[in-house]
Amino acid sequence: MSNQVIITVAPTGSIPTREDNPNIPYTAEEVAAETRRSYEAGASVVHLHARHPDTGKPTPDLAVFRDYLAAVRDACPIITQITTGGGATTLGLSVEDRLKPVEELRPDSASLNAGSMNFGRGLFPNTPDTMELYAKRMREWGVMPEFEVYDLSMIQNMEHWIRRPGLLEPPFRVSFVLGVMGGIPASLKNLVLLKDALDPGYSWQAIGIGRHQFPLGTGALILGGGMRVGFEDNVYLSKGVPAKSNAELVAKAVRIARELGLEPAGVEDARRMLPLLNRG
Repeated sequence: MSNQVIITVAPTGSIPTREDNPNIPYTAEEVAAETRRSYEAGASVVHLHARHPDTGKPTPDLAVFRDYLAAVRDACPIITQITTGGGATTLGLSVEDRLKPVEELRPDSASLNAGSMNFGRGLFPNTPDTMELYAKRMREWGVMPEFEVYDLSMIQNMEHWIRRPGLLEPPFRVSFVLGVMGGIPASLKNLVLLKDALDPGYSWQAIGIGRHQFPLGTGALILGGGMRVGFEDNVYLSKGVPAKSNAELVAKAVRIARELGLEPAGVEDARRMLPLLNRG
């Protein structure tokens, strides 16, 4: 068994603002600089949302996504992933609009949310038809879907609507998201429950929201998964101490991994470990 683990950074997200942490990046240059620092600290995957460069508000603007990806790709060779969920609740984007940046920009990976749910006070719609469409399109475009699982039922959704019809061949890449209001509560017990329900051949990571980022990320490393950190999910390095950068959060994840006898996977190793559809 390899002792390498994949650390993902989500540098900006769509919800936190500079009122939460003044170091959150908005512009393409800021996101690329944060991504490069995170890559140098040990992250091998970056998960991107688009923010308006002046206001910081989430935006579906394809030009912003294009600028983000171009700047990140120029800055470092990290594996790129963009959201298909950002804006579904806050901006009311259509199914096709959420997928448009993936079609146009062809990142290495994109999120594929594995079911509908309440997200805070809003509705996050991801019907079986949407899941099937996204899986088919991502397969055609050579973009690896990362299934975002917010509750135990979504594992069943993934298996029933995607695996059984043969829309995509396993193994799959899965993110367990714990701590979103409307999803599974953040606890180690629930993380174990999700992990035990997953096919053992799948690649997975934990995303703990807020103060749960590092406890659940540590649990994931112990259980054989990866860890996602970054300002999208948590803006604190420790209780009451805002992180100065995403790289600080990545460096903390690396320290935890090494204390457990693990090593952060470099980009080339992560490409071999992930079920990427386009390994170029």
